[in-house]
Amino acid sequence: MSERTLVSTSEYRVRYSEVDQMKFMYYGRYLEYFEMARTDMLRLIGLPYTEVEKNGLFLPVLEAHVTYKRPAFYDDVIAVKSMMTGMPTVRLRIDYEVHNKQTGMLLATGYTEHAFLNPETQSVTRVPKIFTDAVDAYFQSL
Repeated sequence: MSERTLVSTSEYRVRYSEVDQMKFMYYGRYLEYFEMARTDMLRLIGLPYTEVEKNGLFLPVLEAHVTYKRPAFYDDVIAVKSMMTGMPTVRLRIDYEVHNKQTGMLLATGYTEHAFLNPETQSVTRVPKIFTDAVDAYFQSL
């Protein structure tokens, strides 16, 4: 059986407050867009982050990486593609591609790695059944 890839694409418009003196979207904003796209992906599979927390879990970021290819500018519409390949066991890795929607140009790539954390014990847990069930249900609905 080949690994399944969960793909979600979210679109955002670059706001004036997000550009720097060079008129480029500030580099730190890409991680914020990754976060928004990641929460959109969780909603897509029917597991909004509020449900993760209601089930006594957090998803802290363990690692984040961005490679910048081209700048985004004020009022550009960017498409952030989030991808999760396979079913995680302990760490959850989500890869991202950021494109300019109008031109299709690749602006940035990156990834974030997360753990499922029990907030009461502050210990990392295996990927919970609510997550694997949500991913499986999403793929069965396609």
